[in-house]
Amino acid sequence: MMDVEPSGVAEKAADMVGIIDRRAKGDLRRFKEYIEERDSESGAWRGRISPV
Repeated sequence: MMDVEPSGVAEKAADMVGIIDRRAKGDLRRFKEYIEERDSESGAWRGRISPV
């Protein structure tokens, strides 16, 4: 779930006509495709984060 609080006239207008919703769905779809197209792990750090 993603919650967006538009601020300003342009963002509120974009929200009313559904532009923000379409943009977020498109961005998430492209990110999913990018992650799934990778053949292997990146080698980035895979440790644990512990609360302080």
